[in-house]
Amino acid sequence: MEVRDDGCLYVGLAPGEKEAARRRQIDRGKYILEQGLKDRSSLLIAKAITALKAAGATPQEMIQQGLFYGAYKSNESWSSGVAILTLAANMWEDVGERDHNLFLVHGLTQISRRTSGGSRRQGFPLPKTSDEPDLATLKRWFRRLVDQRSSSAAQRILMTLYDRGYSPEEIADIVFTTATDFYFTGDGHALDFANKMFEALDYVDWEGANEILRPIVVDLVGRERHEETARWEDSVPVLEDIFTRLDGMWEANQENEAPLDISAFTQTLLGEEFEPIVAEIEDKLREGVKPTDICRAMTYAGAIRTARFHLKNEGDWHDVANIYSYAHALYRAFHLAPSAELLRGIFHGAVFMTYLRWLNMPAARLPREGQRLDETFASEDKMLDRLQEFADFQKVFEAEVLVSQYLEEGYDITKLRHTLAHIMLREDAELHMFQVLEVAFRHYDLSDDPKEKRMHLLAATRYITAQKVMKGILWSTENAERLQRGELLSERDDDN
Repeated sequence: MEVRDDGCLYVGLAPGEKEAARRRQIDRGKYILEQGLKDRSSLLIAKAITALKAAGATPQEMIQQGLFYGAYKSNESWSSGVAILTLAANMWEDVGERDHNLFLVHGLTQISRRTSGGSRRQGFPLPKTSDEPDLATLKRWFRRLVDQRSSSAAQRILMTLYDRGYSPEEIADIVFTTATDFYFTGDGHALDFANKMFEALDYVDWEGANEILRPIVVDLVGRERHEETARWEDSVPVLEDIFTRLDGMWEANQENEAPLDISAFTQTLLGEEFEPIVAEIEDKLREGVKPTDICRAMTYAGAIRTARFHLKNEGDWHDVANIYSYAHALYRAFHLAPSAELLRGIFHGAVFMTYLRWLNMPAARLPREGQRLDETFASEDKMLDRLQEFADFQKVFEAEVLVSQYLEEGYDITKLRHTLAHIMLREDAELHMFQVLEVAFRHYDLSDDPKEKRMHLLAATRYITAQKVMKGILWSTENAERLQRGELLSERDDDN
């Protein structure tokens, strides 16, 4: 307190107290958030996020809290909620500020549904001895233990790798190699989640890595291995023969350098028979084409499979989302830890792409270049409002035509990204919707080809607008934000 010259008594916080008070508010918000996660209450989670943001908590603080909780409180695999929080970190700038809270509540609500509130069984690295196993030995042990489906032992190897100070690239090489030891494990989710795990670890600077590393082992061990299924029985002998030549293929690839016409090779990957396709991939790799370029072509092909997916095939939406997201994860994996073993993932994806050709029979029509809606818009904002209306009523083709028109007229791409994200976030979206949107945005940025850029956004538009889900998370978040502003939930919006 202070009495100033004007005779008034001023009351305020002492120097340094303001920051301490802010930290107390943040700590209280984190406590409420953990309570909401334990109670599986989307409203309490939303109230906590809204309060944390008002107190000045950074996005990293809130995302990190959720990542640690999701990893530590579950004995299950890498969960969709933890993946969505990682996607929130990746896509923070692609989402409008009004939807930031909503994005976090989506991921945290998913985490709460997959955790019990109790702690998992504690795990420990291998004890240090005078005869320490080297990296090659630890890699061999990890692959064998996963092959034998021994989760707890494989988790100890991962913890040991981190405990002994091996680099992220060395740990990533072991995890990605193991994920591709089996054919398209878990419809590609094992590799996809492994990539998301390393993105999450980078986001938190590998703090608490033991907890975040552990769940991926459950994905590697427990998910379906397609070489054990009847669907893949024709492709296994062909691929096994190719895999005997991996070392030579990788050596030739590293010695040579060749460009790739991504658009043309995309059409190759969309062929009907896998044998000529995998042979062409081997030739391209030996010529020196970068594996990342082939992954980009595969992602483009996945966008086409998604955009041409007919609504009559409604029950198979996840398949096109899986190959689209898998191809992007493979692209990211080659940037982090390229290896001869990882080349197997390209061949796995190429075979699965041919199996999806039936999902484009009949093929959905695409908007023609230059096609326009039978209405005019006063501004780009009016177009985007109309896009949201089309999504509300699942007018899928009309939404695609509008997006195509928006792109051709050269309007602000950032506003379109924000609108597509808002359309997704206002629904109780599931993981595949988030994955598809991230892949579309990232590969739109990577490409210089207007046709490819257009296809990625058409694929995302089609996938998101075709889904029909509820809006419970949206309502919880909006109510929490109203309470934070001091509004009464009993008031109608038109009362003021």
